[in-house]
Amino acid sequence: MDSRFASPKGDLAHGCRQCHLVDEDPQGLRAYTDFQSRSWMPWRPDAPERTEPRNSPTLLDVELMPRLHWDGEFDSLEGLVKGTLTGRNMGWLPPERTEALSQIRGVLLKDVGEGPGAEGSYRQQFRATYGIDLEDLSAEESLDWIARSIADYMGSLRTRREAPYDAFIRTNALDDAPGPGENPKSYSKRLLDRVEVLEAQGRLALVDGFSEQALAGFKIFFRPGGLRSAGNCVVCHTPPLFTDFKFHNTGITQAEYDRVHGAGGFERLPIPGPEEIDRPAERFRRPPDRSHPDWADLGFWNFVDPANSPLRLSTETETEFLARMIATFKTPTLRNLALTGPYMHNGAFATLEAALEAVVSASELARSGRRRLLTVQSPTQGETPSAGPPAQSRQLRSGDVEFALMTVSRDDIPRLLTFLQTLNEPYD
Repeated sequence: MDSRFASPKGDLAHGCRQCHLVDEDPQGLRAYTDFQSRSWMPWRPDAPERTEPRNSPTLLDVELMPRLHWDGEFDSLEGLVKGTLTGRNMGWLPPERTEALSQIRGVLLKDVGEGPGAEGSYRQQFRATYGIDLEDLSAEESLDWIARSIADYMGSLRTRREAPYDAFIRTNALDDAPGPGENPKSYSKRLLDRVEVLEAQGRLALVDGFSEQALAGFKIFFRPGGLRSAGNCVVCHTPPLFTDFKFHNTGITQAEYDRVHGAGGFERLPIPGPEEIDRPAERFRRPPDRSHPDWADLGFWNFVDPANSPLRLSTETETEFLARMIATFKTPTLRNLALTGPYMHNGAFATLEAALEAVVSASELARSGRRRLLTVQSPTQGETPSAGPPAQSRQLRSGDVEFALMTVSRDDIPRLLTFLQTLNEPYD
């Protein structure tokens, strides 16, 4: 994205390229993401935050995702682009939308097509591609068309599905995704049963980059909950993109909050019910801060519609459902993990091994019986969260129930790591 769209009031001439990188010699290749735990954004004297609330996710396969951003803020690529062009990560503040629109239109009209890779001015390119004259558009219409053009480009960013895993699946004629109406657990059982048959017949073929160790990790990954060394991973990381596009609480927000405010703090953080607060709530979209104990990143809680969400169970009230959505974030794809670290929505883990260890810890906590779903807590006026109970009695607030079905141990991590490496595609 042209950095001229960024606010001149910030200290960075920011564009998409700053957070969604590809080839950063000598640092290495990236899958349309950066190297930061939390990506940088323009600093302003009246808005002194330097980093965004979250880590920048990959743009590969983004067109296939029904909701975008870690917290599901946008439901279309066009909406994402509009929010980015006029938002804080381009240096604009909410009251400055009209100013942002004016600058965007000015850049489009004044561009003369100079610079590396230019194929004519913006006016010439939009006329040739879409048959429109930018001069005839209002500022709002200009934003609509530039959003469409960038969305069209992002829609072309797809994984090629040429990883060793894909070769293993094709070579052995295995189904690469659940069938119509088939749930992930049924699919995983069917897949593992077929692999077992091929092994018994001596016909299971390994391929270059997919070793015996990777096969062991494959079985752990796809093994459904309740069995020994069962990753139960496929429930949320469902092939072929290795995501269910849904939102889950893996405990990352709670761990980060408790590191700042003390063990048990997040459990006791007052979180209003659906009728007590307007969402999205800015204080619940921020990383924890020692000076602001009411700040926490609650993810999809900010944007989910309790009345109409397909994620809501038939047995749940709106209040109960919203409580379950506390600190939930979109399931990331597991493809090309070698090119997308650091990991999790806050970039908390520099290595994939550390991220897996955190997942194993969460599953152990779930199986111990100390993990439970909490109902929404209404704050008392003037109340702030306390340090909470001692570490040994900690529970994960609104933790995802699938974690209790995982039976992986730290001994399983090397095999899982080897399998996950087979999801990396060759980029050149």
